[in-house]
Amino acid sequence: MLINVTKIKSTAEKLEALSVMETIDAAGYGYGELVLTAPVEFRGTIEHAMPYFHLNGEMTAELELVCARCLTSFRQSFTVSVDEAFTNREEARSEDDEVSFFTGDELDITPALLKALFLEIPMHPLCQSDCRGLCPGCGTDLNKSDCVCKHDDVDWRLEKLKTLFTAMNDDEEV
Repeated sequence: MLINVTKIKSTAEKLEALSVMETIDAAGYGYGELVLTAPVEFRGTIEHAMPYFHLNGEMTAELELVCARCLTSFRQSFTVSVDEAFTNREEARSEDDEVSFFTGDELDITPALLKALFLEIPMHPLCQSDCRGLCPGCGTDLNKSDCVCKHDDVDWRLEKLKTLFTAMNDDEEV
C-alpha cells in the first residue's frame, strides 16, 4: 500500500485521513507463512511532524490459519491497531528509535501493517475454543467423531508405581 506524502509535506495541512483497501502478497514482504484470504483494509491518519511521518489507525484482515490441536484450516478475522513512525531523512534515524526508513515521496505502509498483524496471531490458533484435537493413537479428528482406541493413560516410566499402588490397595482390603 503506497501512500504519496508529497501533499502533506508541502502544504500547511500536516494531517491526512486514509482509507485504503488492497490485496497484499505477504510472501513478497517476508511473511510467507501469512495467508491473507481477503483484501486488507486500513483506516487512519498520516501526520507529518518534522522529520517524521506518523501512521496511526486500524486495519482489518482475514487470515487462513491451521488449528494447533486438530490441524484443520480455518479463517479468522483480525482488527489490529497500527501506530508506526517513518522518516525519509537518514540523519533522523537512530538505533534507539523504532522508526522505519523510506526514500522518495511514496511511503509503503505494507510492512508496518504486516508486522502489526503478525504480532496479533495467537501462538496456538484454535479453530474453536473447545477443539478436542486429534486422537494420539489413531489420529482421528475428535471434533468429527470419537475413536475406538484403547487409551492407556499411564506413562510407561511410572508403570512400576501403578503396580505398587495396586499392591497397596490389595493389602488395605484384607
